[in-house]
Amino acid sequence: MRHMILLFLLLFSSLIFSEIFFSFDSSLGFSWYSEVYAEGKKEIKVITDYGMQAKFEYGLVRGLRMGAIFSFLNMSIGTQTTSVNTNLICVGLSPSFAFDFLEITSQVNAGVSFVLAGPTGSLAGFGLSGSSNFQGWIYHGQIDFLWELTDQFSIGFGFGARFHDLSIPTRNVSVRSLSTPIFLKLNYRF
Repeated sequence: MRHMILLFLLLFSSLIFSEIFFSFDSSLGFSWYSEVYAEGKKEIKVITDYGMQAKFEYGLVRGLRMGAIFSFLNMSIGTQTTSVNTNLICVGLSPSFAFDFLEITSQVNAGVSFVLAGPTGSLAGFGLSGSSNFQGWIYHGQIDFLWELTDQFSIGFGFGARFHDLSIPTRNVSVRSLSTPIFLKLNYRF
């Protein structure tokens, strides 16, 4: 019983100091590691990914936060003949930790996102006919540097790493790629 009371008091005390945050960022990333498997696979030249994400967080102004993210990414896989393009719609969880560094606020993020939908264009770049739908996971980590314009609003930039673990099981295609995106970020505190 004492443990339950202590847990309740800790939870209640953290709620007193916690706030809600909303952030929006856009990103552009280039892969420096790629592994693509497909029947009739062509040589991969480059994989780029770009898109945006919205994130709701709950936690401390300076300290630990827990967030839910919704993202929309475009991925282009360039081959010798053409490119395969896909749109990835993802949801996920992302804990973070915010702290002061000199005159700016820094935030370290990590997380995982599940691909809800990943429709592709033509799969001709893989030597396959038609189109399909990617599924899988995206693991990510980043560090952001934010400048507070007001008590509620801040802007900044960041950089990080994003690992795509995607597949099209029905077409025997898998894509694993590590990209290093840069971010532009807007943050609002309620």
